[in-house]
Amino acid sequence: MSISPVKSGESNSVQDAGIAANSASALKTEFLTLMVAQIRNQDPLNPLDGTEYVSQLAQMSTVEGIQNMSQLQKQNNVLMDTLQVLQTTQLVGKQVSLPVDRIRLDEKEAIQGQIKLGQPANDLVVRAINADGRVVEEVKLGARSAGETQFELPKLAPGSYRLEVVARHGETSANYTPYLNRTVEKVSVPGNGGDVLLQVSGVGNLSLFSISEFLGGRS
Repeated sequence: MSISPVKSGESNSVQDAGIAANSASALKTEFLTLMVAQIRNQDPLNPLDGTEYVSQLAQMSTVEGIQNMSQLQKQNNVLMDTLQVLQTTQLVGKQVSLPVDRIRLDEKEAIQGQIKLGQPANDLVVRAINADGRVVEEVKLGARSAGETQFELPKLAPGSYRLEVVARHGETSANYTPYLNRTVEKVSVPGNGGDVLLQVSGVGNLSLFSISEFLGGRS
């Protein structure tokens, strides 16, 4: 005896047919057919009680409604995912703000960003430290109030850098992570349905949800 292999399309068709046959709508149709057959063939001297049939029909209608709502929700989820992908693809070439303290430059470039202070500072300093641990650039911003402060480091040579932000308040000091303005170079959509990834210049691949602010415009 030989067994013919089932093609992928045929397997899906058989599976879909099985699902359709067991759907609430199919079961309700089968129930109505059986109910009509029993009514037609009932004993006139001992008629069937229709209350139970009506109750069961109402329950099947409820199940069918829930099934339809579930299917509609799945379609809405697919639509929302599609819209999200279409919107994120428009981010290529745009600037975003994200909290990072390490960056790699492929060409000479000035670094711009913001510092979000939790309290006032008597002295605020931003430093760029190269791979050898040497401070290559330093910007002294002086006294600053709490909130957002803009900064710009002079052009740095190609290479890897760690950015250090130190805020002094009286005898105490605190370190902050700067929010850098960087450009989105590429958008990747994982096939497994995971987070949308943005390739950000000088930083690498990051989740869409790690972006602090979308600045718009092009670099």
